[in-house]
Amino acid sequence: MRIVSMGNLLELLLVVAIIAFQTFCGYIGNKYLGMVLPLTFIGFVLFFLSQGALGFNFKDIIMPFFGPLILAFIYDGGKQTRKKKIKKELDKMKAKDITQNKKDI
Repeated sequence: MRIVSMGNLLELLLVVAIIAFQTFCGYIGNKYLGMVLPLTFIGFVLFFLSQGALGFNFKDIIMPFFGPLILAFIYDGGKQTRKKKIKKELDKMKAKDITQNKKDI
């Protein structure tokens, strides 16, 4: 049996918090809040690049492109969830209105 270390647990919680925050920003539709994490990610990449911490291997070249892209997809997922919820509520209201109109006739 493997015991999860505190460092791994904190990393997992950080990833969950980032995904939750980005999804929430998309859900409420706030573009400015939704850009906080991608811009922070790009800032970290530029900082590590200037410090020489990033090399010219596959991971260090591809991750700076995929990080903001993945965050944008998470934001869009939250946005789509809200659109589906609103559409479902409107469909319920239309169905209720149609049944109400049939009773009135």
